[in-house]
Amino acid sequence: VQNQNGNLFSRIYRHPLIQGYSLPYEVGHAKLVHSDSLRSVLIRAVCYCSSVEDFNLERICLELTCLTNGYPLRFVETHVQHFFNFFHLHPMRYSKDRIMYNKFRHNWFNYIKMRHELSDQLQQFDDEGQLIHLNYLYEYGARCQFNEQFHRIWSEYFNQHPNLSIPKC
Repeated sequence: VQNQNGNLFSRIYRHPLIQGYSLPYEVGHAKLVHSDSLRSVLIRAVCYCSSVEDFNLERICLELTCLTNGYPLRFVETHVQHFFNFFHLHPMRYSKDRIMYNKFRHNWFNYIKMRHELSDQLQQFDDEGQLIHLNYLYEYGARCQFNEQFHRIWSEYFNQHPNLSIPKC
């Protein structure tokens, strides 16, 4: 973190004695864990890098690290692209537009704030006994089928209930 002409400047620090292009690795992790860690590192870069140039350098370094550690190019490309598509920022991947990047960071921090508020609200509902926890057993079919059937049954039984009906927009 630095003060450059009155502006806060931050980026990810890399210690010169630590080997570059190394990933935290544990045997037995599923692909989902690896894709989650890839997304987490990109999110960390957005939070830490105040300039689009530093973010792009960090993204490129991450991609190279994955490739040098044996990840297929398609895996890396797919997950990095998914990260940008999730936030509807496809052109941001190759852009050096500072305004777009600053807007992206601002939206990301608002998203984090909203998630914390929703988490607090869910915790309050849970503390007051107003939250229903459903367990799904995989032996009963695909999760999407379960969700569809649950939604159909819920709508059928609670369609007219003042608090439990799904609001119609």
